[in-house]
Amino acid sequence: MHNYQTILVAVDFSKHSDVALSRAIQLSQLYNASIRVIHVVEIPTYPVLEDVAVTGLPGVWDVELTQTLMENANKKMSALMELCGLSQNHASVINGIASDTIVSTAEEIDADIIVMGKYGLSGWKRLLGSTTDSVMHRSPCDVLAVKIDE
Repeated sequence: MHNYQTILVAVDFSKHSDVALSRAIQLSQLYNASIRVIHVVEIPTYPVLEDVAVTGLPGVWDVELTQTLMENANKKMSALMELCGLSQNHASVINGIASDTIVSTAEEIDADIIVMGKYGLSGWKRLLGSTTDSVMHRSPCDVLAVKIDE
């Protein structure tokens, strides 16, 4: 059996991620491992013809909306960490594309396993592809996709 020492948990504040965090805490106790919890805020961008023509990417976002989303996510993360009895030092709220940020964070911290919910807030995306699916295919380590009992 693999000896997991660094566990990365990706949360989106859904029921699935709550169950995933609980499972990660169990794993951390079993392996005496450290936990890092992240939430990725995906900032909506709006295409501007000039930006798309020059860079190929839309480049306009609402600074006020970004600040509000980040503040709300930080409040939720603080409450979640307190509820679970985990240190705020092991939590991060990051602005980016969820699947890319989860994979790059796993690489940065040399995670042994990523734990996340099988589905998240956008459960309908399971028909089109999901963050979990993308992470599973690109991860540098094991991925545990936790299913909620419904």
